[in-house]
Amino acid sequence: MRQYRTNGGPMAHGESGSGPKDPLVLLHAFPLNRRMWVPQVRALNGDRRVIAPDYPGFGRSPRPCAQPDVRLYAEGVREFLDSLHLERVALGGLSMGGYVAFACLRLFPERISALVLANTRPDPDPEEARETRRELARRVTEEGVEILPDLQMERLLSKRTIREKPEVVEDVRGMILESSPDGVVAALGAMRERPDSTDLLGEIEVPTLVVGGEEDAISSPEVMEAMAGKIPDSRYVTLPNAGHLSNLEAPEKFNAALAGFLARV
Repeated sequence: MRQYRTNGGPMAHGESGSGPKDPLVLLHAFPLNRRMWVPQVRALNGDRRVIAPDYPGFGRSPRPCAQPDVRLYAEGVREFLDSLHLERVALGGLSMGGYVAFACLRLFPERISALVLANTRPDPDPEEARETRRELARRVTEEGVEILPDLQMERLLSKRTIREKPEVVEDVRGMILESSPDGVVAALGAMRERPDSTDLLGEIEVPTLVVGGEEDAISSPEVMEAMAGKIPDSRYVTLPNAGHLSNLEAPEKFNAALAGFLARV
């Protein structure tokens, strides 16, 4: 585990593998950390370098020093790439990671050679969702991150995963509890205020994989398919029996889709 300082604070990361192709950088979901990408790092590190950072305030990265927006997270990713001397990367993001990936596309599209958008959406929060995030931030501030697993688990995982894969449930719970309250509150604010990225979709000029879970109630298959339809040179995959964390719930199918996509970029 290493740390590199960005405007948002030190950013810890894990990495594995090597190869001649552009490294793959994977951006994690809220309120997890880089450990969520372990199944992908293990499956793909034979073909290329795979890197997964922690946002400030998550995993092993210290809390952010201020209230960031998604652009600040993207600026942190750019500085992180600079620190590793990476000129171009394949960039992937799941859920909040997708929001940050959109911001990266605005800031430094010339450094992104391929894109993976998993269980995410381009549109901003409606007012009801914005209010929900405000209330959750208030509760985390007052009660701590310990309240999050019970509030988030049924949103993040499918009913089948919760029923049949207790090891996934416990792994997700553990990652949530590794988050700092400041990091969680900052991320909630950034997601709440994120801009509409719908107009950006038609301007994406790199090969793009859009992948989601058949039982995802946050980024539904309908939302994901519509998003993919607006992205030139995109491929859309829906994973059965998976919810919002499809890479953890259906890792073999997720890895197969990702490996097949990366083989051609």
